[in-house]
Amino acid sequence: MRAGEYIGVVGENGGGKSTLVRILNGLLKPESGDVRILGGLDPAVEPFEVRKHVGMLFQNPDNGLVSPFVEDDVAFGLENLGVERDEMRERVRDAMRSVGLEGYERRETHTLSGGEKQRVALAGILAVEPDILILDEPTSMLDASGRREVLERLDVLRGKKTILHATHHLEELFDADRILVLKNGELAADIPPERLFSDGGLMRKNRLVAPTLLRLAESLGIPPRRSADELAAEISNRVRARTSG
Repeated sequence: MRAGEYIGVVGENGGGKSTLVRILNGLLKPESGDVRILGGLDPAVEPFEVRKHVGMLFQNPDNGLVSPFVEDDVAFGLENLGVERDEMRERVRDAMRSVGLEGYERRETHTLSGGEKQRVALAGILAVEPDILILDEPTSMLDASGRREVLERLDVLRGKKTILHATHHLEELFDADRILVLKNGELAADIPPERLFSDGGLMRKNRLVAPTLLRLAESLGIPPRRSADELAAEISNRVRARTSG
């Protein structure tokens, strides 16, 4: 991974996505081979050192919450690291602002929506200032509104953090720099998103389902685009032209 890259990880259920991200964060040990992060850190041997530099956002937002109030939850990781109180307050404030949670400081976490809970968990990770963010299907348990909330906040982080995003929602990866396709625990492809989406054989071989936006574009004869917004705009223009014609 290069600094600032946004990398997607996809594959059928059981293909190895969650196993990979947990190995990278030291939650699992590899059965074979070696893993090195940030120039030499071994997650299997130095998991706590690795977690100072690698933050992980899990599927279930409730699993990422440990305190009754939002600001206390965001500060939890900093307290464990022994960060000085004034610096902690500043980093918590900045992290909450970055995910759009200003004014939520004394909100009780159990009263939040799924999307808000996931943003609290993300703020807690960002407060620790990791170099790498690992996302293990972070929107899979959220409704459409919650997914949109989280994805909008992740989009702001593009280029600022190195991000590895495992998901079965391929539409979340339109703007990724590249996508890793896993099959039976092995790397089947390392490819830009537009090439993956336009390769029907590769998609079928790895049991990947094209996003609805792409299927609609294909039915209109529109090739894949780098940006989902660009593709949506072209679809809208094509449909408008047909309707007005």
